[in-house]
Amino acid sequence: MKTTIAALLLLAATTAQADPDDVPSPDNPVPPVPDPSNPQPDQVPPPIAEPVPVPQPQPTPTIDNTQPPTTNVIVNPPPTVEQPRGWYQSAGFSLTLGGGVEGFTNDSMRSTTKDGGDWTVRAGFGTNLPISLEAAYIGSAQDINALGLDRSALLVGNGVQGDVRINGTWNMPVQPFVYGGVAWRRYQIQNSDFNTSDVRDQDDVLEVPVGVGLGFKAVGFTFDLRGEYRPSFYDNLVPDRTNTTTTDEGNASMHRWGANASIGYEF
Repeated sequence: MKTTIAALLLLAATTAQADPDDVPSPDNPVPPVPDPSNPQPDQVPPPIAEPVPVPQPQPTPTIDNTQPPTTNVIVNPPPTVEQPRGWYQSAGFSLTLGGGVEGFTNDSMRSTTKDGGDWTVRAGFGTNLPISLEAAYIGSAQDINALGLDRSALLVGNGVQGDVRINGTWNMPVQPFVYGGVAWRRYQIQNSDFNTSDVRDQDDVLEVPVGVGLGFKAVGFTFDLRGEYRPSFYDNLVPDRTNTTTTDEGNASMHRWGANASIGYEF
């Protein structure tokens, strides 16, 4: 009996402490109990609408019409490397061609011949030095008249010459100089069909040319003027008819004077 009463009191106390919301009522119905034999589909929450992005205004592109500043850049050329000159270039080597007029100084020779032309081909070594050497081919031609000699005859000379040249300046555009040397020349009567005169057909002479000159240089080219006197030896071409200047054999001396010009190139 006592046990029964205690159980009823405990049930009453538990009921009194229950949450009123858990007690079924018309306003708080009891949720249905799911039926295991009839599964319900999963409840999918409605999709959440995302906000529509508002397009942002794009900035208008600007065109920069300003010109960049002009900068003057000065490019210096690479330094010029001077090539070493050869020994012959430092000394100076030249080749020249020239011509002029020549004649004899002896009265007998002047009465027998006329003044004529001369030509030279000359090579010079040491034109940039105080003293230089020259070697040349020399030639000449002039009229000759004598009793018993064809009136169209010519006295032609050909020879070689070597001389030493002393330069007043070097490595400068203007160069005065003096020179002296030795030459051999062979004279021959040419363009003659007959010769019954006392003039020999040919003669070999030794000459000692001396002279002065003035040279000019520009961009490798050379030009010079010369005046010279050429004493001669072993001259036997024409007998001396005036008894002025004769050789030991009684022949007229063949000393010559000359004036010529030449042009060439210096290497």
